[in-house]
Amino acid sequence: MAGGSLAGLDNGRQESAERYQASTRTAFHGKALAMVRSGTRTGTVKVTARAERLRTGTATVRATPAASRATTPAPRFKPDHPAPQNYPHAEASYSGRPDTLPAAMLDGDAATGWSNGFLKAATALLPAFDGARTEDWVSVDHGRTRTFDRADVSFTVNGKHSLPAAVEVTVWNGREWRPVKGTRTDWATASDAPTVITFDPVRGSRIRLTMTSRYPDEARGALRISRLAT
Repeated sequence: MAGGSLAGLDNGRQESAERYQASTRTAFHGKALAMVRSGTRTGTVKVTARAERLRTGTATVRATPAASRATTPAPRFKPDHPAPQNYPHAEASYSGRPDTLPAAMLDGDAATGWSNGFLKAATALLPAFDGARTEDWVSVDHGRTRTFDRADVSFTVNGKHSLPAAVEVTVWNGREWRPVKGTRTDWATASDAPTVITFDPVRGSRIRLTMTSRYPDEARGALRISRLAT
């Protein structure tokens, strides 16, 4: 940052628990928002963004006097670049609640996990909503190229969650997500027991599971993963 300071960050993800005033922000669908503050009344502010495996991007904006004095306090952090990412790192297309974030799939605790289950309580005008999404994905980034040939997935099966109707596995090869070949799925019969998905060995740094709900739009059709090993 040159000519100003960072006032806040956002990414449009409603269930995100990340602080607005921080030095880094996780992208959501590949996008993030930075709010900057000029160091002077007029002039230019140069903003530089960095992310692993991406080229550094720079934007220059023109600062003009504000109609009223800004009251947002200046951030206390100093770094102008993201902190190193901890690997493996899990992500998901959607999380039903703030306490079911993707990282819970990798913490080794079967009592925690990721879920896309969503419940909206009734209001004076609208009934309660408790329906499953048709499709969602989860992914694990290992931060380096390696060989993938299986995924052990512990799905929760109860009154609110069920096994998916289908799982598609893709691997990031550095340019695009490519479907794996020779997929074989050994579905678990007990809740939170590992469903084993094997496939022909493939090189990549990230693996993604795209799951189709067995009961879309029904409360029992939500998906939950307590453990994920790749």
